[in-house]
Amino acid sequence: MAAYAQLITHTPEQIEKWKEVAPTNPSRVIRALRLAPGRSTKEGDHQGDIYPALEVVKEISIEGRSGTESKAWVNLVDARLAEALCKNVTESVMFLDVLPNMPVELLEKAKKEIQSPYFRPLEILCNAACCFHYPPTKTDKKVIAALRKYWSQMMDRIWNEPENTLEPSNSHILERMVIAQMVIRLVVTDPTFLSTFYDPSDLTVQIIARHWKYSQTAEDVKLTAAMLTMFLQPDHPRHVAYVRSNDLESATSQLLSKMLVGVGPTALASKQKQTKALMASFADHLVRLSGRSASAELDFFACIISVAKKDDTEPEITNAALKSTPLWNAMFRLLKKSAKPTSETFHGQPIDPETEKTHRLYVMANVVGTTTNILHDASFEYPRECEPLIRIWANENLFGALEETIEFLVDITGMTMQLGRLAGVLETVLGQGTPALRQLFRTQFPRWRTLGTLIRHDIKRQRATGPPKPIVQGKIPPPDSNVWDHGAWQCFAALQASCIDLDTACGKRGCENIGTRLCTCEVVRYCSEGCQNKDMKDHQIMCGHMQLLEHVVGRSKNGSSSNSGPPSIEKKGSARKSAPVSSSPRVEAVENLEDLD
Repeated sequence: MAAYAQLITHTPEQIEKWKEVAPTNPSRVIRALRLAPGRSTKEGDHQGDIYPALEVVKEISIEGRSGTESKAWVNLVDARLAEALCKNVTESVMFLDVLPNMPVELLEKAKKEIQSPYFRPLEILCNAACCFHYPPTKTDKKVIAALRKYWSQMMDRIWNEPENTLEPSNSHILERMVIAQMVIRLVVTDPTFLSTFYDPSDLTVQIIARHWKYSQTAEDVKLTAAMLTMFLQPDHPRHVAYVRSNDLESATSQLLSKMLVGVGPTALASKQKQTKALMASFADHLVRLSGRSASAELDFFACIISVAKKDDTEPEITNAALKSTPLWNAMFRLLKKSAKPTSETFHGQPIDPETEKTHRLYVMANVVGTTTNILHDASFEYPRECEPLIRIWANENLFGALEETIEFLVDITGMTMQLGRLAGVLETVLGQGTPALRQLFRTQFPRWRTLGTLIRHDIKRQRATGPPKPIVQGKIPPPDSNVWDHGAWQCFAALQASCIDLDTACGKRGCENIGTRLCTCEVVRYCSEGCQNKDMKDHQIMCGHMQLLEHVVGRSKNGSSSNSGPPSIEKKGSARKSAPVSSSPRVEAVENLEDLD
């Protein structure tokens, strides 16, 4: 900080002066804030007083956080402080007294780190919004009225003069958060303000989207992503009620178009360039995020895909997601990272370990669920894009990420349903794919740890709840049904069997040799003792259960789908059961559960 002390904005004496003036003479504060360049007030205040006056007003603006309105704040607002602050946002410039001997490189660095001239008045207005009451008080209404009057002018300036808010520096985190935070509070306090954001000429959504794109930390990513999600899928009761009563659901596509403009390389960029920038931003963020912030980002991603699909509003977004290698690389890296505890904090305080784990599990479930849903939908709507998509997934280590997180995934409600769906569609796409695709997938299997963990989970679940009930034609079991636990491993077994022939191939993943050494399970073969020893750490999880795969493997070799009827694990002596084929797995029996530990 010593070097930066040469940047003089105000003195401690000025701060003390305005601490005395602000509570007793609010009109003098307003006169100072409205000063034009080169002018002074009747009290002798000049432009050098604007910044210290704002600093003092900022401190007064947060006094309302206690729940009681500050008398000093009420008096300032009555003196038309809110209008003065809004005018500051549209007109203020930064004044710096720079010493003659200041090094040029230091000055240039300081210019990149200094906050925008309109940030301080915005911050004060944001503090006021965060202290709004519901229903709003008389003072709150005056602030809201001033914001409504000047909002478009303020957004025009911020959009056209971003200053340093786009610089990759932590000194601009708050600048990238302030508009989103203010909008959140405005929407829940006075939902009629939403009409401003839906106006085609308003730039609020574009600005928040741009701030999201350039966010650097968990804090600014999380807040901006949450606000953009809130625009597309309102969840606050007053927000939802206003949207419905004013028939604004159909206008959601307009907000999405504004977001694309905000993240695009230029305001006039093509949709292809906008969507490419959108996916690049998701990838850039997801690589750096974890926990709560990653959850907010994934929610935004799922939301934007959902809205883009609705009535085929923005097909370019879905197309870009299907083709974005960096996006899927970041997704699967995040999945792997979420298997390990993080040092996540909330408001500077460490998060309780159980809460932190809950966040990580949510992220894992979100990644797997989103991945599955995108492939499932693409198989119907973009079938030609499915092979390139799963080629990206294989190259970016989807199966490795699943293997590293499978022990967590099996215990998350609904995850075995998603994993079964994922494996089933993958097998279908693979069966219709090119020889080159099958060769690529050959390098990804076997996955003994994934398969063994799924089977052990099914055994544990059936011992606790009994065998899966027969499937009812046309009725899909609920996500927590053990039918999905039972079907998931069979779908993965069928997918694996379609990728590798264990009757001939070495059971060590990545080995291209013929298997000649039979494992003790009498199913898997290895080409050498070396391969067998290297594979034993993973294969031993599955070794005792290999007999369960025989009919699944046989069915796959005969060209049948894994949905044609996976077996059921039931207690010794139970009868075989079956049910009509449906979109859910059929249930059949397997003997000798007691032997499958």
